[in-house]
Amino acid sequence: MLSRSELARLIDGPALDREIERLGKMGGGWINAATVLSRRINWTVDWADLGTAGSRFRIVGSRGEAVIFWDDAAESPTLVKLRGREENGYGSAGFGCILTRDSHGRVAYAPGTLDQALQRERLSWEALGFSCRLMDIIEEEAGLLLAQDFIEGTAPTEKEIHAYMIAHGWEWQRDSREVSPTLAHHAWRRGDIGAFDANETNFIKAAADGLIYPIDLIVWHWPQ
Repeated sequence: MLSRSELARLIDGPALDREIERLGKMGGGWINAATVLSRRINWTVDWADLGTAGSRFRIVGSRGEAVIFWDDAAESPTLVKLRGREENGYGSAGFGCILTRDSHGRVAYAPGTLDQALQRERLSWEALGFSCRLMDIIEEEAGLLLAQDFIEGTAPTEKEIHAYMIAHGWEWQRDSREVSPTLAHHAWRRGDIGAFDANETNFIKAAADGLIYPIDLIVWHWPQ
């Protein structure tokens, strides 16, 4: 388990400052993105001093449920995802969305706990053969560090994603009345497991072997 100050020292502070400045200069909604990025990191580490230039974790960006870093100390290219609490800027997803039933009885998203985030990664390994590995937990469950092998490639087309999912036994939920209409187009089911948010941004088509890898799907038990 890492303390907040230990996590802070792992983060390349100057690189983070440059990214926040870059986003702010873009104006408009990017100013809010810069604010969220700063809050996600600084509030998680409780404003402890960040590391110097060249520290292990170098910022890539902030998207969806996580802040993403390069792990410059890893033996092979590795991304690190920092997830955290809602009050620290991570929004209504908690430590990562899971599946539930909404007030109309349809399958929808709900915020997940830290333990559920780890279970979600395990389910992704079992159902899809690729996901993140647990790196560390920040003290008092203030944050969660996940490591994922970096795969160089390009985003597959929707047609390629559909072919991949169907070949692996998944059923598209586009026309399912059981799924919230806002989620159904990118929702799949195989038995008692759902794989949601299956869009082009959450897959990579590897340059090395031409295979498609799921890198950030919401994989969870189908709600009863």
